[in-house]
Amino acid sequence: MLKAGKSARRATFLRSSGASLATRIAPRNARATAHMQQPFLMRTRGYHDSAEYGCISPPRVKAEAYSAEELRNRQANAGLLQLVSAYRRYGHLSSNLDPLGIQKSELLDELSAGMYGLGEDSGVFDIKGIVAPSNDLPPSASLSAIVSALQKTYCRNISYEFEHIESRAVRQWFAHNVESLGSLDASPRYARYHELLSKVEIFEHFMQKKLPNVKRYGLEGSEAIAVLLDQIIYEGARQGIVDVVAGLSHRGRMSLLAALFGYPKDELLRKLRGGSEFPDGSPWTGDMLVDLAKPGTVRYDDLDTTVNIDVLWNACHLESGTPVGMGKSRIKDINIARSKKNKSHTIGDHVLAVSVHGDSSFAGQGVVAESLGMSGLAHFTNGGTVHVVINNQIGYTTPASHTRMTRYASDIAKFADIPIIHVNGEHPEELARAAHLAVAYRQKFRKDVVIDVWTFRKRGHNEMDEPTFTQPAMYSAINKRVSAPAKFEEKLISSGHLTKDAANSVKLEWLASLNEAFAASETCTAKEPARASRWKLLGSSTSYPVEKTTGVSIDTLYEVGVKSVAPGDSVKVHPRIERFHIKPRLKRLQDGHAVDWATAEALAFGTLLKEGYNVRLSGQDVGRGTFSQRHAMFVCQDSEKVYVPLNHMDADQSTQSSGQQQQQGKLEVVNSNLCEEAVVGFEYGVAVEDPFTLTIWEAQFGDFYNNSQTIVDGYIASGETKWGQQNGLVLLLPHGFDGGGPDHSSCRIERHLMLSNDPVDDHPVALPNIYVAYPSTPAQFFHLMRRQVKRNFRKPLIVAGPKTMLRLASATSLLSEMGPGTRFKPVLDDPTISDPRAVKRVILVSGKLYYDLAKLKSEHPLGQHAAIVRVEELSPFPREELYSVLSQYTNASDFVWVQEEPRNSGAYAFAAPRVKRLLPVHAEMRYVGRSEHAATCSGVETQQAAEHAELTRCAFEGLRGLVADLVIDNISIQHDQHQSLDEPVASVISAEVSHRWSNRQIYAAQSSDQ
Repeated sequence: MLKAGKSARRATFLRSSGASLATRIAPRNARATAHMQQPFLMRTRGYHDSAEYGCISPPRVKAEAYSAEELRNRQANAGLLQLVSAYRRYGHLSSNLDPLGIQKSELLDELSAGMYGLGEDSGVFDIKGIVAPSNDLPPSASLSAIVSALQKTYCRNISYEFEHIESRAVRQWFAHNVESLGSLDASPRYARYHELLSKVEIFEHFMQKKLPNVKRYGLEGSEAIAVLLDQIIYEGARQGIVDVVAGLSHRGRMSLLAALFGYPKDELLRKLRGGSEFPDGSPWTGDMLVDLAKPGTVRYDDLDTTVNIDVLWNACHLESGTPVGMGKSRIKDINIARSKKNKSHTIGDHVLAVSVHGDSSFAGQGVVAESLGMSGLAHFTNGGTVHVVINNQIGYTTPASHTRMTRYASDIAKFADIPIIHVNGEHPEELARAAHLAVAYRQKFRKDVVIDVWTFRKRGHNEMDEPTFTQPAMYSAINKRVSAPAKFEEKLISSGHLTKDAANSVKLEWLASLNEAFAASETCTAKEPARASRWKLLGSSTSYPVEKTTGVSIDTLYEVGVKSVAPGDSVKVHPRIERFHIKPRLKRLQDGHAVDWATAEALAFGTLLKEGYNVRLSGQDVGRGTFSQRHAMFVCQDSEKVYVPLNHMDADQSTQSSGQQQQQGKLEVVNSNLCEEAVVGFEYGVAVEDPFTLTIWEAQFGDFYNNSQTIVDGYIASGETKWGQQNGLVLLLPHGFDGGGPDHSSCRIERHLMLSNDPVDDHPVALPNIYVAYPSTPAQFFHLMRRQVKRNFRKPLIVAGPKTMLRLASATSLLSEMGPGTRFKPVLDDPTISDPRAVKRVILVSGKLYYDLAKLKSEHPLGQHAAIVRVEELSPFPREELYSVLSQYTNASDFVWVQEEPRNSGAYAFAAPRVKRLLPVHAEMRYVGRSEHAATCSGVETQQAAEHAELTRCAFEGLRGLVADLVIDNISIQHDQHQSLDEPVASVISAEVSHRWSNRQIYAAQSSDQ
């Protein structure tokens, strides 16, 4: 058993001793023991820390050491030190946060000076090293002055929680900035605050008058959120932020779009009146009001700066947009830095993510915890998101006491070491202070921060609700209140910061513009949202493409294959990787043998990198691969340094292309945290922001994508249909019934196919919303990956990936299958058929089951009379390609779909009606496979093996009878034609057998060898 050494045990003791340690150290020993004040038991290293591409850690900020004088002062005034620490930790409990006064502040003994032996006779204190001086607190002050300053700082309309954070640097920074800031002079922006508050209030009143039956989820009662968001953007602009990625909640979206983010008011009112947010005739179906988005700008004349606002489209699933904004803002910031060739770039320099939440959803939705938990991880950090919680103190009709166990809606953020600022939402000046501190913290530490804004909602959950059914006391208090905008206006007029005429002028001008927009909304035409510059380089995805070849020269494939397993000079590779991964790959390449799946994948990634594309491969254990097959990264056995060979293919990191110097792309290997929904949402955000990065999320097992179904349904599959927002995200979902049990076998192909809008009966004119493929060869997978970014449009791709095929000897491909002139084939014909006329049964199959069927066919005495046709791409369904293959089997009378999934799963239900329309007029397609089952498969290995053996046997059952019928038919035809029986016959198949297929018009992809 391992035992801690002396130093570790001593450090543990010292840390557990806490603040009392200082009281036991004599002043004369303060300097000698100063090192003890540093954090104890610091982690000696971070696993997989490396300089590899995309590994971006937030800056490490060291805590400032106390001077000898400060240490002596802390020791001499231990009671005062404890009192100050209590205010920092518990002051928020005595603060005035609830504008309704329902949540009462507490009088805590911990905040009593007497508890620490202090009284009015304690004299004047030197506060150095104990509390930060400010305009309200000089370096030497009496106890009453100190307590007054602490009360004002921690127990008024704004308070803070930061003492839970592990980093002493953060705690020290927060305490110093909160205490030294004093009263923030926000008066230069009072006019702006008044304008925003007035606009929001008037907009809400206008909507209630003009469109009282429209559910807009208004901002009444929370109007000051507009001030807070504006101040956050303003503070960011002062720090060099040029883009803000804004994820908005349902609450107040309409008001914020109109009053702050510049959404055209006539178009907004057109939408509110039931029109579309897109031009007439647009192929996009639009979305609910509460999900509306459009890029905008915010102008600050005093800074001479315009900030771009990228308002996110988000699905109605609460909080699902949080990780999307994280991913989008990260890659946007990296691309801006890359375009500016900023070598000293720190993540978050140019782009700020702001995410607005509801109180109940922030506390209740698991994706919030997932998102916060990965916010500081090296491959997911975006430089920090500012989270704003609109705390209405109620969830629909459920009171806060029934929506969480803790005091605050923001408490979930504490586990991720995130500081929290609580603020009363009726005080715009305090909201400005909160914004100032939040952005300053974010810029300093590049981490997330939460602002918990205590407000209320004037009406029910929406404008059609009657809230007094369930909250009569709360709404009795609400209905008696003067609005925050009216209070603030009165305050400004009383203090001389604003005149009554100026206030009225702002309101009248805004009201007039709303009336004008309302009239114009009847006839106005919405404009398409502006496309980002990178997306302007691509085209529309509404029509079938001309598919170009995706093959690469054999020399390049060989070069990439060799370099994909070349460790760096200083990297000591694990001997088993050397023996079973590196050497076999090199031998296959050198001997010209077919390569396996992992090699083909490396060739796809490496060739794309050489052409300047980036690849982001994300998921749990993707570096090594769930099945230890990939090894895209080598971990040095001596130092644990990570080395990604494909990022070092060229010493100068560039290649020559068309005579021009072209920068090699980068492979970002992202071993994600153990979650699905937030990670997939993050990768979706990356994919919609950067179409030239091949963005891939791989599940450990295909079944595990289930936890991300919200993102698949609301974003990946339907985002383009609703919002016109293309994305090229790839989901690699290992699939196959190989003894893994009901939760490690199926990626639920049927669910993805149900999401496809590929038509059943009509001939497709436009491409469906998603591509779904179940490839059976490494070459096919190679072409799928390259095709994904070589097209001039983007569609999401769902791949039922390999498990047993990864090491199946027959599931290999020659380099020539990936060479010049080659491309992905949606349908693969049976390569063993020499005479199509001899075929009586056509077996249709997808994926790995092909190899089991092919083996049985090779052993069957009549195997040449059965053709196994692989449907490699299921959506869009390959009508033309499949028809071309099937129609050559002119004597086939039996068509069978074989799958290992139960009948109510897999691709059968999707494929059957589509195949039926391609078959001869009176032909049917039979099903061979497992019967309907609630679970994906049995968890008993022997039962699963028996079922597999039976279904593969049934695929060839009755073949002898079909062949006999074929011979009889042929003899009859020969007899009818009066052929001599003595004449030698070269084949039992007559060349005169009539073609029994009807002429069917097929619409599908065109092809080009260009």
